[in-house]
Amino acid sequence: MKTASKVAVVALSSILLLGSSVNFAVEAAPNKSANAAAEKKPQAENKGEQLQKAEIDRISKLLEANPDDSYMVFVSNELTKRKGMETFAMGNTMPEYTSYEDYWKKASTLTEPAPKQPEGLPEGYSFAGAKIVGPYSGDYDKEMKAEAKKLGKQIYSKKINWTTTNFIQLEYKNGDDYILISSTRLDPQSKRHKGYVYESAEETRKKNPKLEEEFVTNSVVWTENNKGLAIQTNPGNPITKEELIKLAKTASKK
Repeated sequence: MKTASKVAVVALSSILLLGSSVNFAVEAAPNKSANAAAEKKPQAENKGEQLQKAEIDRISKLLEANPDDSYMVFVSNELTKRKGMETFAMGNTMPEYTSYEDYWKKASTLTEPAPKQPEGLPEGYSFAGAKIVGPYSGDYDKEMKAEAKKLGKQIYSKKINWTTTNFIQLEYKNGDDYILISSTRLDPQSKRHKGYVYESAEETRKKNPKLEEEFVTNSVVWTENNKGLAIQTNPGNPITKEELIKLAKTASKK
């Protein structure tokens, strides 16, 4: 399964809990299509497409030397004589981490609330991984078009040092038991929670009887600065409601 698909699956339960109206699969598509664009070999290229390919090749070489960098690329539809997205991402806008230290190096640079290891983590739990979904190409589309127009360019790219995200998830495991801590960008139609709201796995099943079992969890959700945050455990996990709320209170970087 590709990275975008894997992240979309783990994000779904958090988005359902937080009441976000973000269509995650659709929003993630620009980044996915950017990678495809870098690999695609059209049968017949017009001049605009040749220039686009040259720009993609140029950035690909930069990324070979610095694979953690991220770029946004604008290619005018007038140049390629095609319709569709004019801005796409290249590079590492969906990083995954196998160590908390590496995750925190990036999370600590964000200008928004971000999940962190909570204080008083129950004995036996250890870091199992983290995922960050950074900016979508659509987030930069207007900016890239405006800058390209100002410079009189039909192809324009720039390196971005992103400090905001669309989704983050940390995972801690103790045998078959797990703790997930996540954040999701909220749009104007999304639910805002007052305080820390708990819902048991049993309550989730009753509210959503058709929900697949893999998305059923015990959860605490809350809102910080237009970010929806959640901490979740598997059904049957011995962590109590009170303990989960206590963990939630220290589970994010303000």
